[in-house]
Order: sequence, then structure tokens, then C-alpha cells
Amino acid sequence: MARRGSSRAELGYGVFLSYSGERDRRWLPRLRHVIEKQSRPWYKPPRIRAFLDATGVSIGPELWGKIEGGLARSDWLVVLASPEAKSSLWVDREIEWWLERKSVHTILLVVTAGQLVWDERRGDWDPELSTALPPRLSGKFEQQPVWKSVDLRPSGDAEFTPDVDSVAFGIASVVRGLSEDELRSEGLRDTRRNLRTARIVAAVLGCLLLVASTLSVVAVLSRAEATRQRDQAVVQQLITQSSLIAGKDPFAARLKALAAWRIDSSPETRFAVLDSAVNPAAGLLPHSVPVDSLAFSPDGRTVASGGSDGVVSLWKTGTQRKTGRPLLGHHQGITSVVFAPDGKTLASSGFDGTVRLWDVADRTQIGASFNAAAGTVHSAAYGADGRTLVTADEGNGGTVRVWDLATHRQIGKPLNDLGQFLAMTSDGGRAAFGTGQGGVQLWDIASRAPMGKTLRGSGSVVTSLSFSPDGRTFAAADIDGSLQLWDTPSRTPLGAPIASPSTRIRSIAFGPDSARLAAAYEDGSVRLWDLLRRGQVGGPLIGHTSTARAVAFSPDGSVLASSSEDTTARLWDIRTQRQAGAPINTGEQQATVLSPNGRTLAVVGSKAVVRLWDVATRHQAGGPLGSGVDSLNASAAFSPDSTVLAVGSEGLRLWDVAARRPVGEPLLDKSDVGALAFSPDGRTLVSGGPDSVRVWDLAAEPPTGTALGVRTVAVAFSPDGRTLATVTEDDTVAFWDMTTHRRIGETPAAGHAAQIAAVAWSPDGTTLATASRDDTVRLWDAATRDQIGDPLRGHRGGVTAVVFSPDGNTLATGGNDYTVRLWDVATERQIGDLLEGHRAGVAGVAFDPGGGTLTSWSQDGTARLWDVRATVDPVRSLCGWAGGAFTADRWREDVPPGPASRPLCPK
Repeated sequence: MARRGSSRAELGYGVFLSYSGERDRRWLPRLRHVIEKQSRPWYKPPRIRAFLDATGVSIGPELWGKIEGGLARSDWLVVLASPEAKSSLWVDREIEWWLERKSVHTILLVVTAGQLVWDERRGDWDPELSTALPPRLSGKFEQQPVWKSVDLRPSGDAEFTPDVDSVAFGIASVVRGLSEDELRSEGLRDTRRNLRTARIVAAVLGCLLLVASTLSVVAVLSRAEATRQRDQAVVQQLITQSSLIAGKDPFAARLKALAAWRIDSSPETRFAVLDSAVNPAAGLLPHSVPVDSLAFSPDGRTVASGGSDGVVSLWKTGTQRKTGRPLLGHHQGITSVVFAPDGKTLASSGFDGTVRLWDVADRTQIGASFNAAAGTVHSAAYGADGRTLVTADEGNGGTVRVWDLATHRQIGKPLNDLGQFLAMTSDGGRAAFGTGQGGVQLWDIASRAPMGKTLRGSGSVVTSLSFSPDGRTFAAADIDGSLQLWDTPSRTPLGAPIASPSTRIRSIAFGPDSARLAAAYEDGSVRLWDLLRRGQVGGPLIGHTSTARAVAFSPDGSVLASSSEDTTARLWDIRTQRQAGAPINTGEQQATVLSPNGRTLAVVGSKAVVRLWDVATRHQAGGPLGSGVDSLNASAAFSPDSTVLAVGSEGLRLWDVAARRPVGEPLLDKSDVGALAFSPDGRTLVSGGPDSVRVWDLAAEPPTGTALGVRTVAVAFSPDGRTLATVTEDDTVAFWDMTTHRRIGETPAAGHAAQIAAVAWSPDGTTLATASRDDTVRLWDAATRDQIGDPLRGHRGGVTAVVFSPDGNTLATGGNDYTVRLWDVATERQIGDLLEGHRAGVAGVAFDPGGGTLTSWSQDGTARLWDVRATVDPVRSLCGWAGGAFTADRWREDVPPGPASRPLCPK
């Protein structure tokens, strides 16, 4: 290796380039490159190596040693003759060294500026005319040498481009002893050989590239498949975890479902998101001790909870996580927590007989505690003036005290002997105390006087009392579980007590609109009550495993917080699939239909009287339409533009909804019409009954009808109006071509086991849904007439109504079990809990145009509206609920490793 390195270091040079001047310095590197590159295959070293001093520094011992070595290993000296070279000591020294050690016949001259002139008489150079000749070459040549001129411009012109290729070939031909033509031929042969070699190499490389590409594609596909399988495993894990922890940690359950959707947006993951979005459980706040009190901050972003260990904790409503350190100071359990109106301070009262003020921002106690030294302080409230604090304690038989917030001193004398404390208004202006035999005494704190005599309700002991936000109403719950509403100014009861299915209400709280009331029960359940209709809203909120102790609404009324002896506090999204507002009391319903624009509900009552109801105001719009005789079968249908109402009851008549008058003459007289449907373009009306199905051409004058000769209880047009579905006597559905009025198929006879009560088309016309009294709903492929999947089961007592949502993703059904249910069409699974509230069988259901509200009507004489916005876009619903809490950090915490992190919610 050492000898080889030494040998390589001693490689010789074909030529040594001697020059002077900045002009030559610029183009000589290119000349050297062309000399070394010409006439050689690309894979072989140069045939001629050229030595070029490109340093441009003055003569010195180290540099000269290198140049001397280059001269010694060179075969030819190429002198670039120019006026600069003629006067250069550097060029002169290089020529002197060469002449002393080598022959003048191995010197080549290339004129780059000036001229060389040979004087034949003298046999030497003309010293006067040879302006480019270095002096040391005078008298050295025995006969005229051959030289090459590359440019004859003035010596001061530095901007020129010599013919480098010609110079290089000239030098190479002399060095190699070949003519320039031979050298060029050799170069052509080498070039052809190089091209052949290049083609071969290119072909080989192409084959290798093809093989490598194929292997790469296989590897990429294999890696993609492995990634897909890994992601699918993670998705299934997330869905399973979301389902398992839905009751324990709803926030994490919703996040995991949303993450599964972001990894794989399949019907299964969409249902997981949908199911978590409609789950009213919105969050779990875990404690280590029973939780006795709750309060929301004025902006609703923070929840304060007080436990039996005397610790007050603050939680973020969105993330359900503790924020900052706990508030420590009480020596015994917390009885109440309340935020100041500005949200900057918090007051807490406890069994240790103290009330403490806390700075919410820095979590420190403000001043000394308010110490009544009178036993348990039951409650505290900020005064209306913002300068006082009102407290209620058990001292002296029940006492109310007023404190100065600035000095923490008591103002005036306390009110004593008030009884058992029950409640205080939010501004501390009024308080309620319980007396013997279930009585309630109200006190005006400002006047320090009782508000009239003791109020007596049912006689049972009052266990909880709550004032409405405006203080004008209060509700009292007794030990039997009943609720009694009172008008505060007049101190008179508002109606009869509201009976509750559970006993022993531990706490009640009004919603911010004063129209709802939440109650916490000893059995751990939490129930919502609609005070306008005096009924329960949906089913109970089940989650606590022990006595529920306190309830509190968020300021906007969308979230309910409850606490329990099971050491937890829970947050409930009470908008999810809940009844929106009070029901519409329509009275008797023989037939009911919602207009396509979702604004009007038409109800056919006794004697064919039709009443129209404004859905938004829940009030009747104008007087009734028509009158007649009772009919066993009645039906109604709106035209697609909602302007015409068809009513079938002892005949068939059209009504102009806006003008509230009949349109033309009746289409039928004294015939039962149990089913009606307009075509999508409104030009055709189909009526069905026990006698026949008739197709009415409403564009004709007068309208004409064609009988199809079959009986039916339900009819429905396909979205394109080309096909009609009718229910047959053998519990199947027949399909009719509306152009030819011919029957074109039917569903299999081995379908429903009882009468089909309703049919509905999907918005895209590919699927038909049928509801039957055999308690099932079935989906059918409209093209093949085959059943899709398994029947949808859940109703008891028969399914009487069915309808698709406008986007076709959700199916709503109603039944004789008094319930309404929602189904996910893609997975054929029920969405969330039952929609309960009707007290008789559900006769019909309909979505509004946006799909966010579902209307149901029942034999109980009511129509109810349900908030189902979460089913329209469950992802947006969850993201809106989270309020930015689904962050990248939460992805890393809750999603197993593997899938790349993705934004859970759009910005």
C-alpha cells in the first residue's frame, strides 16, 4: 500500500503549462481540462496530464519546489507566449530550468498575445518584432519551430475567448506524435465506443431500476398494508375503549371515538362518534371524597366543587381537568361554593363554621375567614350591591348574617331563630327556612322581616328548596319526591305538586331560563323537569352509584353538573337528543303532517276539522279549516312547496294554505282515504284507502284520477317521482311505474310478519324503509327488492312511523310503546337512548329541512320537537362541545402509538 501510494504520487505530466498574466490565468484551467479530457473513454484516466500553476503567488522556496517537481515529471513544456510572459521572471526561470535539464525540442510555443517573427537570415528570432518571445529562448532553436497562435489582440485586451479545443488538439497531437486528423478520428472512435458503452450501461441500469422500482412498489404496498392493519387495530382498540369508558370518563370516550374517525372515516367509526355525541354524559370530575357542593363560574368555563375533606377544587368545563392547585383552608367539609358576579373571587362555606374568600387567579385566600363561631355555615351569597356577603348558619336556631367584604366584619345584628336553612336567592336578598310539619318561611334580608306567614304545602317535610334566577318563583321538594312551585311575591302555589317516580330529593336547582328544574335523588339518579308542561324531560340521567347530593346549571343552560356520595361530580350535556321546548297541545289527532319547510303542522281532528300550528311559536295559526262528519280513516299531505294541503276524510279535498280556502271541487266524496302522497313535482297526488289507490293528475282541469285497483294503508313516491310504493294486503310493498301505471315488482312475502304501517324512501331513492306492527323496521334495496341487513329491532307493541333524515344517514321511527328512536342507516344500530315523553302511541315523525329537529306526534294529543343536531354532523357537534379542548397533547395521551397525529377538529 505504501509503495502504491508513492507510485501514484510520482505520476508524470504530459505537458507543463508556463504562463504569465491575468488574461491567460482565466482560460488556462479550461485548456488543461480539454487536454486531459480529449480522446479518452470516460472510465479511463487521462492520456495526457497537464501541470498548471494556478496559485498566482510570488516566487518562494516552497512553491518553486512544487513547480520544479512538476517540471521534472513533465515531457513537454508549453510556453504561452505573450508580452507578459516575455517580461516574467517566473516564465524565464521555468525555461532556464528546462533548457538546463531537457531539450529545447520539447518546448511548444502558443502565442496568446503579441507576435513571434522568425528571421531566416539570422536563423533566429527577430528581437524587435517578436514582442511575445521570452528572452531566454533567443538563439536556442537551430531552425524555425512551429507554433500556434490563438489570438492576436492587443496585449491590454483582457476580454477574449480563444479556441480552446484547437489549442488542446494542437498540443495533444505533438505530445502523442499523431496528426490532428488522426487524433480527431481516434476521438470519434472513442466517442462511439463511449456511446455504445453508455447505452449498455443505461440498459443495465434501466433493468436494475425496473427491478428496484418493482421491489420498491412491493415494499411500499407491503408497508402500506402493514400500516393499514396496524391503524385498523388501533381504531378497533379506540372504539372499544370509547364504549367501555363512556360512563366513567365521557371526555376521553368522545376523544377516542373522534380519533378513530380521523384515522379511518368508516361507517363504524362514524357511529362511534355519533353514539358518543348523543350521550348526555359529558364529563367526569373524580374526587377522593363525597362531593357536597357545585358552582359554575359566570362564563361557564370553570366548575368549583367542594368535598367532605374541606378542599375546594376548580375544574375546566371543556377538558374536565383540574386547573391550578386546590383551595385549602377549611378544617371540615364544604357546604357551598359560589362565584362572585365578576368571576374573580369565590366564596366557600363549611361545617367548620367559617366562610372564606378566594382569589380565583392566584388560588390564595383573601383576608381572614368570616367566622360566625356558630356551627355549620350552610350557604353564602354575594349581595346585590357587590360589597356584602350574606351567610346562613345553624347558630341560634338558624341565623342569617351580612358581612362587609372589605373589612370582613359583620354588618348589624344577625337574624336569629329562623329554623332549618333551605335556600337563598343568588343575590342574597331573600332566604327560605323550613319549619315544623313541612312549612316554609320566607325572609327579606334587607328589611330583616318575614315575608308573610308560613307557607304550607303537602305537609311532608321539605328536603330542598331553590329560587328561580329572577327570584320570582321557588320550588320546594319534599321527602316523598314531589315538587311544588310557588309564586314568591304572592306566596301562592303554582298548580298542583308534580309527582316524581323517585323519593327523597336531596337537591334541586333552576335552569337559567327558569323553565327547567334539575333534581338530585337519593337513589343516585338526576332528573330534568319541564316546569311549563309539568313533566319530566326524557329519562333519568344515570351514572352516579350512590346518593346524588347537589346539582347546578351552567350559565347558558347547556350543561348540568351533579355531585354524589360516590366521590364524583358529573357533567351532562342536556341538549343532546332532548325535547326542544314545550310540546304543542294539538288536541285530538286523526291525521297529522308536517309541511316540507318544517314551519307548519296540520292536524285533522274530529269532524274533519283541520287546524294549522306554527311550529316556531307553538301556537295555532288562524282558525280551523273545514268541517264535516267523523271518519274512520283520515289522512293529510302537503305539496312539496308547502302551499297546498290535501285532506282525506270522508272524501278528498285540496286547500290553499295561505288563503285558507278550498282549491276547486272535492276530488272524492264520501270515500275513506287513509293514505296520501304528492309527487316531488307536485303535479300528481296519490290517494290510498280500503277500496283502491288512485293517481290524480292535478295539472288537468278538472283533475282526473286513475285507479290502480289495489288497496293500501300507506303510499310513498320515490324522490325522482318515477316509482310509487304501496302497501299490499299480504304485508309486502308493491312498486309501480308512474309512467305506465304498471306494477313492476314487490318485496318478498317472507318479510314482515304483520301489517306494514308506514313506508319511506331514502333521499337518494336507493333504499326503502318499512315499519310494521311486528315490532321491526326493515330496509330494502329499491333496485333488487332484496332486504338489506337484519331488521331493526327495539320497539315494543308495533312500529307505526318511519322517516329518513334529509341527508339519508339517520332513520327515525315511532311506535306504540310511546317512544321515538333514531337509527344509524349505515350500521343499522340505534343511536343513543329512547326519546321519551309521549304518553300514548306515536303516530308520525318528520325531520325539518336541515335535519336538526325531529317532530313527533302522538295519540296523546301532543306534538313534540326533539333536538337531534348531533346526528347531522356528529364530528362538528363534538368539536363544538369540546371548545378547543381536543388538542395535539390529548392525541398523544389518549391514542395508542402508531398512527400519525392528526388534528381532531378543524380550525
